[in-house]
Amino acid sequence: MGEKPKDRSRRGPAARTRALVASAAVVVALLAAAAAVVLAAGDGSGGAASAASSAAGGYTGKVERRTLAEHLTASGTIGYAGEATVLARLSGTVTALPRVGAVIRRGGRLYALAGEPVLLMYGAVPAYRTLAEGVGEGRDVEQLERNLKALGYDPGTVDEDFTATTAAAVRAWQEELGLEATGEVELGRVAFLPGPQRVASLEATLGEGLGGEHPSVPILRASSTRRIVTTRLEAAQQSLAHPGQKVTVVLPDGDEVPGAVRGLTAVEASGEGGQGAGEEAEPGVEATVAVTGRHRIPALDGASVNVLFTQRLREDVLSVPLTALIAIGGERFAVYVTEPGGAGHQVVVTPGLGADGYVEVSGKGLRPGMTVETGR
Repeated sequence: MGEKPKDRSRRGPAARTRALVASAAVVVALLAAAAAVVLAAGDGSGGAASAASSAAGGYTGKVERRTLAEHLTASGTIGYAGEATVLARLSGTVTALPRVGAVIRRGGRLYALAGEPVLLMYGAVPAYRTLAEGVGEGRDVEQLERNLKALGYDPGTVDEDFTATTAAAVRAWQEELGLEATGEVELGRVAFLPGPQRVASLEATLGEGLGGEHPSVPILRASSTRRIVTTRLEAAQQSLAHPGQKVTVVLPDGDEVPGAVRGLTAVEASGEGGQGAGEEAEPGVEATVAVTGRHRIPALDGASVNVLFTQRLREDVLSVPLTALIAIGGERFAVYVTEPGGAGHQVVVTPGLGADGYVEVSGKGLRPGMTVETGR
């Protein structure tokens, strides 16, 4: 396997000298290849055979049909989706706060004022009024009843009407919490948020006094428990990203997982440029990326990752290892094809897209399955 051709002495020095870079065009291709990913490779067996051949010291590869993709690599950061500020709407001294990173679920305590808990309930409509028997119908009433039922209290029919049955369920809930069983939920006793919440940061401190008849004071920042990646693209790169677009996320340990763009937000220019102090960052777009399938983003809040956006894609094209290219003068290239009997010959080729150690080629007589000599 990989035996050197017997007629090597007939080839001139230029043909024997292999180069990965022989022109500006190839320089660009090779640099792109370093950041690109091969999305598919025929039936998947050819690439492994080529790698095994090289590893064995034979210095040969195969002509294969594969899909090559050139990518833009953008830096990203692991974070959490749906961050929001939780406000205190009741007066009192802050007597309990959660730890940063804690996950709070339905019915759980977000914080406490004067020894009494403020609790999380799930819902899309923020709490905006006291809920009691006789209050007007509304989605906030339905949210309350749905949460009470999920917590094991019977509010009757779950709808937008606060009834005597609802009040009875509220009293049972209050008694279990050690609160005064009034049957009313005062504004500020619960915070309606969409699902479990992860505490991102604290805005208040223990012992802080919150006064006023209707306070609205930031207590903490919370987010959903769904991990995402955010990355920024420059204005000239915005065309590469659109909602639903498939991307590849390179995790901190080097693993690559599939992802998709879930949202785009315009970003204004700022004075926080990455090249030097005081240098202005260009306007662009911030892309939110979620990992797809059964893959998961690790719980490494703030860790850096890379996101690969496809710039160019060439599907089902003939390709060879980049090291199979021979510079034969100017911007002309060839590959050296070896035959089963050991004889070989040079085939002039036109290189195309380079990606992940392979390059697209076209040439007279070149066909899949041929063995090509590669450089050391």
